[in-house]
Order: sequence, then structure tokens, then C-alpha cells
Amino acid sequence: MADPNPIRPVDRADRTDRALGSRQLAAMLPDPSGTRPAYRRLARAISALILDGRIALHVRLPAERELATALRTSRATVTAVYDLLRESGYAHSR
Repeated sequence: MADPNPIRPVDRADRTDRALGSRQLAAMLPDPSGTRPAYRRLARAISALILDGRIALHVRLPAERELATALRTSRATVTAVYDLLRESGYAHSR
């Protein structure tokens, strides 16, 4: 017998178990060195990835330390990136 309600509600666990690895994200981002502050360039690159769909909605971004290691940059830079993404509405934290 077929399920009378084939559409099931999205469970919170279904959304939060999706994560993006630090190496995956690092491969999609530009080199953090350059003239513009690195945190602004990285935040702009991540927001562009979100807008064009290469990073799906409700995907957990990597931990700050993991991403800093993958990008070979300081944790303070990644903290600033995540702060800017939160301020701009592209990310939120628990």
C-alpha cells in the first residue's frame, strides 16, 4: 500500500547533518594572499559560492581551525571571515 502522504516534513536532523569539508571549501576559494584584506576576499568568495549554488543552503561550514589549516592562514582570519558572513546574513551560528 502506498503512503497516503508521500511528502514528509523536513526534519532538523536532515538539514544539520550536511557538512562541507575544509579541504572541499579550500579548493573552491582563491588564495588568501593579495592586496585586499584576506578575510574580505574570502568572505566575498564564500558568499558568491552560496549565491550561485555551489554551497547549498543549510550546509554546515567547516570549523574555523580546520579551514584555517586547509587555507594555510591564521584562525583569526577565518574568524573574521565567519563574522563578516554572519553580519551579512550568509551564515548563522548556534
